[in-house]
Amino acid sequence: MGRGAEARGRQVARVLRGAWRASPDAAELADLGEAAPLLLRGGSGGLAWWRARRLTGSDSILEPLHQAFRLHALQAALHEQKIPAAVTRLRERGIEPVLGKGWAVARLYPRPGLRPYGDVDLYVGPEAAAAARRALQAPPAPGAAVDLHGGFAELDDRPPAELFARSQVAALRDCAVRVFGPEDHLRLLALHFMRHGAWRPVWLCDLALLLEARPLEFDWGYFVAGDASRTEAAVVALRLAHELLGARVGGLPAPLEKRVLPGWLVPAVLRQWGQADFAPHGTRTPMAAELRRPWGLLRALRMRWPNPVEATVGRRARFDDRPRLPFQIRECLSRTLQFVRAPGDAAPGPERAAER
Repeated sequence: MGRGAEARGRQVARVLRGAWRASPDAAELADLGEAAPLLLRGGSGGLAWWRARRLTGSDSILEPLHQAFRLHALQAALHEQKIPAAVTRLRERGIEPVLGKGWAVARLYPRPGLRPYGDVDLYVGPEAAAAARRALQAPPAPGAAVDLHGGFAELDDRPPAELFARSQVAALRDCAVRVFGPEDHLRLLALHFMRHGAWRPVWLCDLALLLEARPLEFDWGYFVAGDASRTEAAVVALRLAHELLGARVGGLPAPLEKRVLPGWLVPAVLRQWGQADFAPHGTRTPMAAELRRPWGLLRALRMRWPNPVEATVGRRARFDDRPRLPFQIRECLSRTLQFVRAPGDAAPGPERAAER
């Protein structure tokens, strides 16, 4: 990685600056050609094309990005046909799911195809998880690849009743789909981004989009309520959206608008974005299988070394200017201990995807 990776990550950030807007500024796109492979790998090709689509004399660069946009738009149309079936299946069993990430954020972009997503994240109360899982597994299959959450993941520091009370209903074809309220959804997306080491630039575009599209009655007091370490991580993520992508932060409460980021953070995120050989979640062989072929073990371990953001979140540490290496070592030891205690299935196959 090093300075080369950081420079490549900065190219990605410059291309995606403001790309989620209905009419993004196409100036300062000199980095487009060099950044294109990383943009495509990270699911940001459609957004890059959207920002650069009116440029002339760049057809050879724009065509792969345009192809990505068209592919994402087609996939979005297929997902939109399948999501109602999964939601209806649960409702028929008396279970009301809440949809987060994926379509819930993609629908807010100016055009379908700008925000790709894979599976469908449905959240149900812990008490309904077993019944929901049985319902989704019963034939005929609902069609959509559902990632069912028994509980509310990063939002489990909030009462489920309040999450449901603040949720909203959005129309998808002929189905009313329940989605998280704006404060909960922004917090969920911010914490998901940080927990996964800030590796995917499109996730930060999501935060920028939701920041700029938030309703006038957005409740910042509620947004920052809950676990203090999670709140700090969420606030830091919003500041990153401003610092790296130019998200407009006017109107934020002063403590959020003026939050100073530690000096290591922006370079660490840019290095992650610019790492050309990074294998993201969902594409790695399980560690148990890697142990069977020790010739690739060093690379497997390097891919799983927690970056500074992952380690800070994992150790519930402050986002301050202390060195991150001690936290990375502790997080690595913690993961190793968890693996030793429960190595899981050693059969080869991809790890659980995090590309939503």
